[in-house]
Parts: sequence; structure tokens; C-alpha cells
Amino acid sequence: MSLMLITGIVMFVILTWCLLKNIFPPSILFILLPTAAALVCGFGFKELGDYVAQGLKSVVGTATLVAFSAMFFTLMKEAGVFDVIVRFILRFITPSTFSVLLATLVIASICSLDGNAYATLLVTVPALLPIYEKMNISKKTLLLLITVGVGVTGITPWGGSLNRAIAVTHLDILDVYYRLIPLQAILFVLGVILCWFMAKVENRSGSGISPDEFHHMRADMLTCKTDHNPWLLKLNFALVIATIVILVSGLVAGNYLFMIVFSLAVIINYPDAKKAQQKIKEYALTIFPVIVIFLTIGVFVGILQNTGIIKVLVNEIAEIFPTSLGPYLYLILAAFSVPIVILIGSDAFYFALLPLAVGLGQSFGVSPLHVTIAMLITEQIGLLLSPVIPATHLGLSLLNLRVDEHIRHSMTKVWIMSVCALIAALVIGTIPV
Repeated sequence: MSLMLITGIVMFVILTWCLLKNIFPPSILFILLPTAAALVCGFGFKELGDYVAQGLKSVVGTATLVAFSAMFFTLMKEAGVFDVIVRFILRFITPSTFSVLLATLVIASICSLDGNAYATLLVTVPALLPIYEKMNISKKTLLLLITVGVGVTGITPWGGSLNRAIAVTHLDILDVYYRLIPLQAILFVLGVILCWFMAKVENRSGSGISPDEFHHMRADMLTCKTDHNPWLLKLNFALVIATIVILVSGLVAGNYLFMIVFSLAVIINYPDAKKAQQKIKEYALTIFPVIVIFLTIGVFVGILQNTGIIKVLVNEIAEIFPTSLGPYLYLILAAFSVPIVILIGSDAFYFALLPLAVGLGQSFGVSPLHVTIAMLITEQIGLLLSPVIPATHLGLSLLNLRVDEHIRHSMTKVWIMSVCALIAALVIGTIPV
């Protein structure tokens, strides 16, 4: 075993243990652990500075998107826009916990069609959290179902996961996507089953309210008076709808779009300069911890990818299995996609693990198309479980949860769904046996 391999294993073991035990803040770990590992492997600070610069460059666009989109949706929440959305959702919800969980899955799945997990979180959480709190349903279950919703419909031709995979494999993007659609439908059905199961779990934990209490709650939320100007509320609502439409269409880059709409929202809602400046400071203080996480993930990814530590670890995974399992190795890797992506994140998954899986598959006559489908459908559903992925921390921040709470509550359920999707792909022939 090489020094780099041993160092990489030790680093990931320490990282996983610290995250699950909540010993140190993730941002501290993402800076110190890869730095220490790289120094042990013989890299100098000058080299590491260049690697960190590359890593930071890769996350700046996303960090900007999250900062301005979070401030925009926070302002819209204060303006009463999400009260309108909650009232609309309430018209279709019954007193049962299952109906609330199913509504969550449907809304998260629809929002994820734009391929943007950040927008899904920023739209879904503010709209549904008041209902969860009223009905005493766990916030961890809300994040679990958003995770599943992103996993169901988040693979789109304009989304990050599929584009990463295509960049590596050079396959036809629509050919891959069309083959994934039946599997996405199966994942949605599995998600409905999960909603039923979690409703049973939540009911045993004391969630839910009586029909009379529910109807009283719904009546209160539907008829509650607000001090929002009706004309201003309509204008804000139109701005939100226009933003989502433009975001999905891809006409304007997401980070630039949210810079524009946030600026417009501030002018519309706070024409007084002093009040506007005060609000911007409030929003910035709220979002700053999440931006810190984004930047430190850039450090983490930049060091580990450019030093080759990730590549060494991924290559070693392939050598663990006997040669006789060669034609099925990609299926074994796909079955473990959820824990793998939790540890290494989506960039390393697609840019380090997927090329290896494709290469191994080709050496045994397996088509890169089938390898890519297997890896995509099993990885995407675990995306919002990974502490190495910035969107995860956005969800945790919005719900005031810790990463260890989220992983403990959701990992097993999501992993089972991932494996079931892989089995379904084999059964219906999307992936040949």
C-alpha cells in the first residue's frame, strides 16, 4: 500500500467519524484534513495554494447562486409569497400524515425538474415547514423526502449530474436521458412507498392532528389576515414565477439571474435606501455560514483531486474485487453509490470513479452506456446526503439540522431505494444482465 493510499484512507475515516459524531464544524475539517493529508504525501504549501485556487474557482459560481437565491427567497418569504403557496397546498392536503409527506415528494420532484437542488430546497422548505411544524412532523423527514425528490427528477439534460457523466463518457445526452425516464418513474413509486412507511413511523412518534384540529388549522391558515399590500404581493408572486420560469429555461445563468431578481425585489419592497441596506445586512449574516461551507468544500475538492489522493483511492477500490467479478464490478460499485457519494461527493464520483467503472466495464465487454446509467440512477438519490456537497448544507441550514442527524435518519432508506432502482433497471432490461 502506498503512502498516499494509507493517508487518504486515514483522512476519510477521521472525516467520517468527526462528521457523524459532530466533533468539529465541517468547514474546519474540510480545510485542515486535506491539507494535513497532502503535506504528509509530500506536497508543499505553494502547490497546495494553486490547487486550492482551482478548487475555489469551481465553487464560486455556485456560492454566488446560493447567496443571492437564498436572500431572494428569504425576502419573498417575508413579503408573504410563501403564505400564498402554503394556502394553495393546504387545499389538497387531508388530515393524514401520509398526504403531507406525499405532497412533499410531489412538490420536491416538480421543483427538481430544473436540475437545481438549491432552488428545490429554497422553494420547498419555506412552503412546507409551517405545515410540518403545525402537524408535529419531523424536519428530518422533510429533508429526507426532498432528498428523494431531487433523486427522482434531478437527472435532466440540463442538470449537473448528467452533464458531468456525459463530459466523462462522451455519450449522447438524450440517449442516456430517455433510458433513465422509466427508472425515474420507478423511483417515484418507491418514493410513494417511502411516504407511506414514514407516515407510519411519524404517527407512532406522535405526529398528526385530529380531523377537527386539522380543519381548524387549515381554516386559520387559509383565512389569516396579513398586513401585506395586495398589489405588492401580486407583484412579488409574479417575480417568483418569472424567476423560476427563466431559471428552468436556461436563458440566463442562475447566479446572474438571482443577482438581478434580488436587486429588483429590494427596490420593490424596500424603496428606502436605509431600510434596504439594513435588510441586506440581515440576509447576509444569515447566509454567511453556508457560504463558508461552500468555500471550504472548494478547498477540500481542490486539494484531493489535484494531488491525486481521490484517484488513488478509487483505483484501489477496483483492485479489491477478484477478476472473476470483472463483468459485474460496475454493478457492485453502483450498489454502493450512496455511501460512496456521501464520502467523496459528486465531482469525485463522476470525474474519478465513473471513468474507472467505464474502463473496467469495457475491458469485459460492458457498454459505457449501461455503466453510466447504473451509476447515475443510483448516485443521484444520495446526492443531498453528502456533507461534501454544498446543497446538503443549505438544506441543513434552512431546517437547523446537523449533518449527522440527517445521515442517520435518511441514509439507510435512501440506500435501499438506490439498490431497488438498480435491480429494477436489470429486471426491465435497461441494463442487460
